[in-house]
Amino acid sequence: MLLRVFLLMALAWPTAGAPQDGLPTTVKEIRQIYANVQQAIADMNEEEHYRSQLVTTIQRTLPATGIRKETVTTFFSEYDEGIEEGDFNPDYRPYFITRKFSNEAGWKGYEEYLYDDESGQPIFIFLQIDYNDGKGKQETRYYFGPLGLISENIKGERILDEDASHDQATTLWDSIKAQLNHFKLLAQ
Repeated sequence: MLLRVFLLMALAWPTAGAPQDGLPTTVKEIRQIYANVQQAIADMNEEEHYRSQLVTTIQRTLPATGIRKETVTTFFSEYDEGIEEGDFNPDYRPYFITRKFSNEAGWKGYEEYLYDDESGQPIFIFLQIDYNDGKGKQETRYYFGPLGLISENIKGERILDEDASHDQATTLWDSIKAQLNHFKLLAQ
């Protein structure tokens, strides 16, 4: 029975069979990393913000809900491992991403994604949405470790399940990392 549960976990979660070294294993550790990141961002001077922050604003029209406005703010690190001395060509890696969106139907949402700085794996996801339906804000928090979901905290209704949230966080990280590194190529 235990073997069957483990096999199901390995199939359902891509990292379940292979723990990522260095990933936090408790909610307390993730909260401390989150607090450290928030403090580091607050302590950045203007030049540091300029060098390690990307803000993208998107406006598009969607069926049934009208114009959607979205702002994605990414904080990223520069890695220069394996690069020869004098060759400034770092690898950019996002470590904290926020998304804020609204639409003409009155929906408002805010999301935060905290990633492990080395592996790029999402370790914390916060989703908040107000559908303007009188129920107030719905909130979902997920904490991930080496073997997948550590804990979830849901206020109101679940916004996305942990697998969809993890996939969304991974896709967002991959696309922003590609965008950052594309900008790097343009600057050469």
